[in-house]
Amino acid sequence: MDLSTPRGMRDFLPGEMAARERVFSTVRRVYSLYGFPPMETPALESVPVLTAKCGDDVAKQVFRVQDSDLGLRFDLTVPLARAVAGNSSLAKPFKRCCVARVWRREEPQKGRFREFWQADADIIGSASMRCEAELLAAACDALSALGFTGAKIRVNSRKLLSAAMEKLGLPPEKEFAVFRSLDKLEKIGAEGVGKELAGKGFSEAEIAGLLSFGEIRGSSAEKISGARELLAGAGRAEEGLEELEEILSLFSGYAASRACGIEVDFALVRGLDYYTGPIFEISAGKGGVGSLAGGGRYDDLIALYGAPPTPAVGISLGIERILELLKAQAGDSGAAPASRVFVAPVKPEFYPCALSALQEFRAAGVPAEIDLMERSLRKQLDYANSSGIPFAAIVGEREKKEGKVTLRNLESGEEKLVSASDAAKSIST
Repeated sequence: MDLSTPRGMRDFLPGEMAARERVFSTVRRVYSLYGFPPMETPALESVPVLTAKCGDDVAKQVFRVQDSDLGLRFDLTVPLARAVAGNSSLAKPFKRCCVARVWRREEPQKGRFREFWQADADIIGSASMRCEAELLAAACDALSALGFTGAKIRVNSRKLLSAAMEKLGLPPEKEFAVFRSLDKLEKIGAEGVGKELAGKGFSEAEIAGLLSFGEIRGSSAEKISGARELLAGAGRAEEGLEELEEILSLFSGYAASRACGIEVDFALVRGLDYYTGPIFEISAGKGGVGSLAGGGRYDDLIALYGAPPTPAVGISLGIERILELLKAQAGDSGAAPASRVFVAPVKPEFYPCALSALQEFRAAGVPAEIDLMERSLRKQLDYANSSGIPFAAIVGEREKKEGKVTLRNLESGEEKLVSASDAAKSIST
């Protein structure tokens, strides 16, 4: 019997899961400060719901349940749109956060898995660019709380990409084919994208025109000015440019803007078909694992499920890439022991006293465990050391008589005879 996990999926032992839970709880805490309550949706959705507006590439990545019309969700946005469409009485703006698993049937590679976690925040019901600024600030604060510095936001708009195609005389029905190719710029470069577009039937002049839009250089203000001149009169270009200017202005009012830079980047595309307006990604320095967060506006998605037209925008933190970079920065797995103290009875007859001390630690909020294997003191301490538990509370004849424990720092070897309550206080500080 093969006991390995399916390709692109992993087991997480307790130490690894503890590191993940710290990231989850940090992100949830920051999102809650911004007024995003938690919400959950099923892991399984109907295939028609999943594929309504995801594009052919993503549709092929859906894990489908055999002999049914069900599939595993590939992101957290589509299930949200379905849920909102089915609950028309929700007060607007409706805000939510969700930290959960998603699945994509794609080729596993470094930093990319078939089963992975995302941490989403969304705002439903408002067309204001205040929403974009709020989401970007929340995501930047979450990354700062996780220890990332020098984060950089890149923003663009699907309205501008559509206008660029119109300016080149390309039909709207080819938009998504173009967007999916341009989204690969960072992975395969301009030459690779050019070859892919040529394979889709685009001429050299059309390809050069599409790539030149993404190559507008200068400050954000200069890029916007250049795009305004280049795309004058095309589609909703002016509307898209004004929205970008508003996002830049609004975001500058947040404290997060002092730790997280923001710039316009017309080469940014994002591959999902449901985006309709501003799109954005956040990266954080070194590590070679790509963007740590991304999202955008999807004003048409909820209406696909039978609801009235409803503006919406969201951002997603890539938990796997965040953990990969944290691991690289820390130089280890970032794992931490579940317990802070191991209560060790010297002999079996001292177990009842040790059990009382154990419960004092737990009542004080200190994660603690006790010997369950009836081992010698030496073997108990060996176990505590190998598990990374920083303290041992030893209970023997002297400790029983005085109603105390010998608290030993397992790293330094320093010991002191104290009550369990005082030991708990010293461990907590």
